[in-house]
Amino acid sequence: MLSKSWRARERGRRMPTLFVYLPCYNEAGNLRRLTEEWLAEAEALARTGYQLTVIPVDDRSTDDTLAIARQLAQEQARVRVIAHAVNQNLGGVVKTAIGDFLQMSQSGDLMCLMDGDDTHKPRFIHGMLAKITREKQCVIASRYQPGARVQGLQASRKLFSDGARLYYTLVLHVPGVKDYTCGYRVYTRPALQAGVARYGQALVEKKSFACMMELLYKLYRCGCTFAEVPFTLYYDSKEGESKMNLGKTIRDSFLTALRLRVRG
Repeated sequence: MLSKSWRARERGRRMPTLFVYLPCYNEAGNLRRLTEEWLAEAEALARTGYQLTVIPVDDRSTDDTLAIARQLAQEQARVRVIAHAVNQNLGGVVKTAIGDFLQMSQSGDLMCLMDGDDTHKPRFIHGMLAKITREKQCVIASRYQPGARVQGLQASRKLFSDGARLYYTLVLHVPGVKDYTCGYRVYTRPALQAGVARYGQALVEKKSFACMMELLYKLYRCGCTFAEVPFTLYYDSKEGESKMNLGKTIRDSFLTALRLRVRG
């Protein structure tokens, strides 16, 4: 838990902001529901000491995602929209989110990144915030902590996730991490600043889903420390098809881990 004295030094007289970035590609069936779930947590977050800003990042969707995002921004002062002019895949969205956060944030602010398909639920943020400290600079919502559950995940996807966990643990063995691929994470500003200072634009090079493992490992190489909390993955709550090409993702992820270990 953040100590009161440290939190006071970090935020001064202002309430820190939790910036929540939602990667979106053809999420017209999910975005409004997910955003409203976040807005429902705003009061509880304020009691914890954080004001909320929700930022859908539209990756040149071909459905009504961007129109819905803009409508939400008109309706809600807590919502702001970023729109890519060309599709950049998940890695490009993550780079955009990090760049925007470091430009817009101040000392004491936090960045949350999660999937935009409503499989990650905002209510788990409170347990994640309770774990953020000066010593634990990234908190992961993990499928591999006691009490975690997975609902509606296809057998092939579960096999990939479990195999990836074992492989990444063997190759990368980042202390405190069991779930290398879940995109639901909270980062401190100093952790991301250190990553950009060392790697610059190369902090996130992969365009595919492997970018989440890449970012985690590079932040570790910069001194970032990690904690995990259990959560429930509601894969059965999403609308629309999965954006993941499983075979390509497996090949890309496994090769990327080897390269990262060699290059550092």
